[in-house]
This record gives sequence, structure tokens and C-alpha cells, in this order.
Amino acid sequence: MRILYIIDNFSLGGAQTIVKGLMENGAEDLQIYALALRQKQPDLIIDHPNATTFQSSSKYSFKVLGFLKKFIAEKKIEILHCQLPRSIVLAYLLKRAFPEIKYIIHEQGDVFESWAYAMLLRIIWKKADLILTCSEASAKVLTRRSHVEAQKIKVLYNFVDLNRFSPPEHPTFHGQKIAFAGRIEKRKGWREFIKAAYYFRDRKELSFYMAGAGTEKNKLVRSIQNKKEANIKYLGFIADMKAFYQEMDLLVIPSHFEPMGMVAVEAMACGIPVLAADVPGLNEIVKHKVNGWTYTSKSASKLSLAIGEILDSGPEERNTIVEHGMKHASEFSLRDFSIKLQKFYASIK
Repeated sequence: MRILYIIDNFSLGGAQTIVKGLMENGAEDLQIYALALRQKQPDLIIDHPNATTFQSSSKYSFKVLGFLKKFIAEKKIEILHCQLPRSIVLAYLLKRAFPEIKYIIHEQGDVFESWAYAMLLRIIWKKADLILTCSEASAKVLTRRSHVEAQKIKVLYNFVDLNRFSPPEHPTFHGQKIAFAGRIEKRKGWREFIKAAYYFRDRKELSFYMAGAGTEKNKLVRSIQNKKEANIKYLGFIADMKAFYQEMDLLVIPSHFEPMGMVAVEAMACGIPVLAADVPGLNEIVKHKVNGWTYTSKSASKLSLAIGEILDSGPEERNTIVEHGMKHASEFSLRDFSIKLQKFYASIK
């Protein structure tokens, strides 16, 4: 099969990680291609000769459409596998030019955030031969907001690189380092994390670490400055997330909603306890007192109570939950993802 993965850019994100994994997993397959529609820093390097970026920094340029038409014809592309909104829209236009081509929409959660995109999908999805989504929660949102027929949707949970994310050789729990990792945006719940950290300001042995970048970075920095009594350290973007996880005693995911929650799987794979907001998508990954802990979303007070309970929990309970978390993370391998994806491809041939 000649497959073209189209994505908005090769910068950082879950969708980009998926494309990178698929390309590098098929490093010797010269019938697979990946095209980013524009340049965006920081650039995610993909080790495959058929990974290309269209030379444009413009987010909304349609010049790439002509390039794609020529590329598809020359390479005899059979499947367009598209992730992120602009790629999905452009592929819809390409499907009209190449009606025989198989058009796959791979929805990674943008339908949660954008009503305009959700409305656009009401038109676009009918041209798709297959619609993939990263969780049951995302599938339900597609059905509710974009009126996609449920039987058209296949759930394919994103994978985590289990060679990259693994537990330390000698794991320890000191109950002192509590972490947040994610984009610095309102929906990620960073405000509740800072408020919870402030609640523990008198416990000087505790440190709260925040990793990530995003549109509300400056607000986050000001918020930390206004709560100097709390021991909060903002580290910005972290390239080596495995090392970050392994240094922590607890990862908190206070999101208001999540399409899936790859950070939770990464931390579990590293043997780190996870405390997550009980929201759709994320609660498909983190099960309370089974492989992690959950609490009521958007509540800094309940987050504080949950952190306190975990820090005070016994090692037997904590170790059991961590072991279950590592076992659960092993189910999100690239190998299993690829096998399932190939079956989905075969179903539309």
C-alpha cells in the first residue's frame, strides 16, 4: 500500500509523535510517505527519507494543494491518512480530485476545542472512508458535535514509545517531588495545580515542578511569583521527559478534559504514580485506586486532599498501583498500534 501521512506540521504534539513512530517503524518501507504542510519550530526530526516538509511558514496557504496533487499522482498514493484540522480539510479537497483514493480522518481531539471545526466536520466526514479517533470519549464528541455516524468511527488509542519511556533501574519514592507536565493552557488545569501547591506551602520538604510551554506561559509565571511561599519551580519545555518523570514522586494531570491522556501513559511506563482529574478520555486511562488515582476536576481543594492522601498512603498500596500502571502502559505499544492500524487499512481496501 502506498500511504501518505499528511499532518499540519512536524512540531511537538501527540499527532506528530504518531506519524514519527509510524514512519520510523517502517524505516525500510519506501512506499510510505509523510508530508508536513508547513514549517513550525521546534522541529520534530523523523528518521525516514520520505518525510518531507512543504517549504512554507504560512498557516493558511493553499499553495501546498497544487504540490500535493502532483505528489499523489507521481507516487501513486492509495491512502491519505490525515491528522490535525488543516490536513483533514485539504485531504477532503484532494479526495474530490482523486475519488479513488482512500481518505482517512484521524481525529486527535481538536473537535473538543473548536465548534467551527466540529461544524466543518459535519460536511467533511461523509467523504471519509474511515474515521479513527484516540478514545471512546473522542468518538462520542464526534457523534454529538459533528453528527458522525457511530459505525463509521474506529477507536485506536495512541501509542507510547515503551523503549523511550521505562522505569529507573532503582525506583524510589521520597514523597517530595510533585509534577505537572502539559501545555500551558487553561484546559490543562495549571491554575488548580498552583493553588494546590500553595495549600502545602508550610510543608517545606515538598517541591512542585511544572514542565511545558503554551499560550498562558506568562500568566503561569506571574501566578507563581504571586505565591512565593509555595515551592513551585517552572522548568519550561523539557526535551528529556523520561528523565523528568523518573525524578518525580507523583505526576498530577489536572486537565478539564482530555481526548486521551498520553502523558498519563508515559508516566505509568516510567513507574511514576499518577493522579488525574476524573474527566472523559483521561478516565479511560487512569482508573481510581487500580492503576492510579482520580479526583473531581476543576477543584483545587479536592486536588489538595488527593495529593495529601497519596503522600500519606502506605508503600504496599502505592507499589501495587504503580505495578498495575506499568502493566497498563505496556498495552499502548507501537507494535500493537501498527497491527490494529493495518487491519483498519485492510478493511477499506
